[in-house]
Amino acid sequence: MRHVPRPPENRSAIVIVAVLVIVSLLTLAAYQYSDLMLQEYRAADSGARAQQARAFADSGVYYAAAALANPDTMSSLLGGNPYDNAGAFENVPLNPGEINARKRGSFTIYAPVDPDDVTSSGQSMRYGVTDEAGKINLNALLQIDPSGEVAFDVLMKLQSQLPSMTEEIADAMIDWIDPDDEQRPAGAENAYYSAQTPGYLCKNGPLDSLEELLLVKGMTPELLFGTDRNRNGVEDQGENDGNGWNAGLSAYLTIYSRERNVDNEGTPRTFLNDTDLKTSYDKLKTAVGETLANYIILYRTQQRSTGATTTTATMSGGGGGMVIVITRGNRSPTQEEIQAKVNEVLQNAQTRANSLSSRFELINSSVTWEVGSGRNRQTVQLASPLNDPAQLRTLLPMLLDKTTTQQTSELPGRINVMTASRTVLSALPGNLTDEDIQSIVDKRPAPGSETTDAIYQTVAWLMTDANISADKMRSLERYITARTQVYRVQVLGQFEQPGPSARVEAVIDTNNGKPRIVMYRELTDLGRGLQQNQ
Repeated sequence: MRHVPRPPENRSAIVIVAVLVIVSLLTLAAYQYSDLMLQEYRAADSGARAQQARAFADSGVYYAAAALANPDTMSSLLGGNPYDNAGAFENVPLNPGEINARKRGSFTIYAPVDPDDVTSSGQSMRYGVTDEAGKINLNALLQIDPSGEVAFDVLMKLQSQLPSMTEEIADAMIDWIDPDDEQRPAGAENAYYSAQTPGYLCKNGPLDSLEELLLVKGMTPELLFGTDRNRNGVEDQGENDGNGWNAGLSAYLTIYSRERNVDNEGTPRTFLNDTDLKTSYDKLKTAVGETLANYIILYRTQQRSTGATTTTATMSGGGGGMVIVITRGNRSPTQEEIQAKVNEVLQNAQTRANSLSSRFELINSSVTWEVGSGRNRQTVQLASPLNDPAQLRTLLPMLLDKTTTQQTSELPGRINVMTASRTVLSALPGNLTDEDIQSIVDKRPAPGSETTDAIYQTVAWLMTDANISADKMRSLERYITARTQVYRVQVLGQFEQPGPSARVEAVIDTNNGKPRIVMYRELTDLGRGLQQNQ
């Protein structure tokens, strides 16, 4: 039989439609999944790049620490100038061998110029670091003078730049730091702070950060940080409220400056007030030479004279007390008489010695003693070798560098007159006049400039070059220095191509070649802080 094909049946297209719907849904799901994964990838990539930018900035912190703490690097890389050195601190490249330009980055270390000392060129930013010793260390002021009177006077002198600094705020700041619970005239102690909501106690101890001052009665962010909202020390758009721009107290205050009681070679200084005169004399001869060593020993043990007529004290053995003697017409001793008297003092175990409160006591002074016997007995008067301007320029730097009147391994953080702003110099304790301040600013080398004159390694130049009197130097001695070991840096880390950036701030204590990061904070949320054509 012949097979006759059956006619085709009519079939529904629902299966095809279902397949198409399923394929479409799967495609949409795949697309959505791909889009979500792409977004996750971009987010992860963005986060990774943000962390890498942060690592770039951190690299700048450690780069600065290594450069500042190593004398050889300070000389070779920085040329002795860490304050304004674009070649060493601007756009320092990282991973330059990376083929993918998108992954290459750099960091820039920068700092503002002094807010009250803008250069004539209008420069507002420099590539370098900030010297923390160029600021006023509040903790150190209270350590030197626990009464707080010196700190109060210093704070009130800042009114020239910060009119909102009042006696009430100054007293409250001192009450917060000083160890007692006795309220200053306009200050605040536990009674005030415990009544706040929520209540808290007065610190009555050293500050751990400047931001801690925001807990002090009357203190405001505007007074502490001024109108500098992004904390870069520069007036940016929108930071002037019509009353002028200022960087606030934070531009002039610190708690981080530190000074080891060592000479410029890192060797502990010779203690001038050592009760063992023989040991002290041997060390002094090595430190400052025989001539000045002889005078110091005699100054501590013989009758002291001011000028050529008045004797102030005697402490030679035998129970002698304070005397006033008129010594007109005294002759100068011979070198043999000087050495004989020194030997006599050193060999007499009963010899008592005065202490020096200041090394500047030795300037404009003289000592007297008697030589000979019977009718040949005479009074001789030895003038300090520091009275001679020709010797002062050589001997005073040695005296200040190699000796100390404080038997401690560290000194309270003093103000570096080589880098301090005019406002900080004007706030120094003592009676410096506007003419004195101008002379200091005019005579000091520019920060970071190379100078081979040893006079600038100590504050001796304030007398020899800036003509500050010995009396003023005595009142300033415990508050000023000519060197630093603590620096502040702001670092911007960024990519070579457009991408995220990170900004950090740190304070570096070079710590005798073993640097420490004593303060670190993230500033990325406050913006780049650095205006660059990038």
